[in-house]
Amino acid sequence: MTFKKAVGATDHLANAWRPGLQALRANDRNHVSAEDTRRLKGSVDIDGALQAQHPHANRWDFAIGYRHSNRQQDCIYWLEIHTANDEETEVVLRKLAWLQQWLASEGRPLKDFECDFIWVSSGSTSFTLTAPQVKRFAELGLQQRGRVLRIRDKR
Repeated sequence: MTFKKAVGATDHLANAWRPGLQALRANDRNHVSAEDTRRLKGSVDIDGALQAQHPHANRWDFAIGYRHSNRQQDCIYWLEIHTANDEETEVVLRKLAWLQQWLASEGRPLKDFECDFIWVSSGSTSFTLTAPQVKRFAELGLQQRGRVLRIRDKR
């Protein structure tokens, strides 16, 4: 199944798929760089699409589909664009927990794709890559990528 079809098969996301990075807000697009933009399989504003169903949740921001040149299936980059400092760490971890729970229930059509959970900073980052919280991110499958998610052609 393709990323686009899985989005269409997911409750409350049927009309949320956009080509390329169009689902990202204009000021968020500069936080993503794809080596080959023709391989982008679309994007979804998860936060906006699910706001009515989960109004009080710490919702994840975006999903981006990409077909790497060395893969036969689409890959999903689950992208959170958020302040990267000690005070916001717990917020992002709550968002990740929400996303993982959502994928196990309503988001099931998107659950089995090869994927990465990515947090990029919306501004400066106040912790280093050797900080204790980075180890916790790794244990939970979360990658902090600085200010830009760079999607390589090969995975």
